[in-house]
Amino acid sequence: GFLWSRSGQDYPTVFVGKIVTFVGVPFLVFSTLAMADISSQHLEAMLLASVLLHVGGGIIGAIIFWSLNMPIRTYLCPFVIGNGGNLGLSVCLFAYGGEGLAYGISFFVVQSMMFFTIGNAIYTGQNSLRSVVSLPLPYAGVAGITVVLLGIELPQAIANSVSLAGSFVIPMMLMTLGVSLARMRPSDIMPALGFAILRLVVFLTLAHLICDFLEIDGVMRGVLLLQASMPVAVFNFVFATTYNSSPERVAGIVFVSSVMMILGLPLMVAYVGV
Repeated sequence: GFLWSRSGQDYPTVFVGKIVTFVGVPFLVFSTLAMADISSQHLEAMLLASVLLHVGGGIIGAIIFWSLNMPIRTYLCPFVIGNGGNLGLSVCLFAYGGEGLAYGISFFVVQSMMFFTIGNAIYTGQNSLRSVVSLPLPYAGVAGITVVLLGIELPQAIANSVSLAGSFVIPMMLMTLGVSLARMRPSDIMPALGFAILRLVVFLTLAHLICDFLEIDGVMRGVLLLQASMPVAVFNFVFATTYNSSPERVAGIVFVSSVMMILGLPLMVAYVGV
């Protein structure tokens, strides 16, 4: 995606973003959860772990930025919301296959709902549920989780259809991530690097503590650690630009953290024991 953009080829980011958000991701979320071979107990543990990680990270981030007199409106969401979609789901699928993708999606559903509710309120200063209610992802997540909890087995025709409809998402997410990075004009590289390293240390430490507290191990532990190490989500730059919240600084954070994590992914995958 990065090379495609740098070569001058056209990439319809807005169209791809809409088709992924409103069609691909909901089908991917539902199909992966509904057909995953995971127990309801494990699914509940992963959802709880995701909530604890984001809430804990948010509290720590707010304390850090308040003590350093840094604007929370600018820095808190980039600190808390990682790229659990574009990059996180891809890495979970690569590292652990279908089971890892199911856990990764459970993490991502919580992350997305928090970003489009609490995150949106932080950026805009307004607490509105309209942004998340209008998206199909929460409904797909609830439907998939319900299938798991009730032990419903989908008819093969439906299973094949929803799986096929969501199969294009991960390649397009990776392409879009590369294109987005190529189009950014980051600034303040060194402060952004410090931000990215601090965020990585805080979230990996929290993930380890949560795994020990909830007695999470195996594939689920690996997925939580991988998702906790993901770089800052590109959507933060979109929101920062839309609401004029220091977009050039957020661009630097997104760019540096993404490049740092992409280069370090082999080490991270090795670290979780794949």
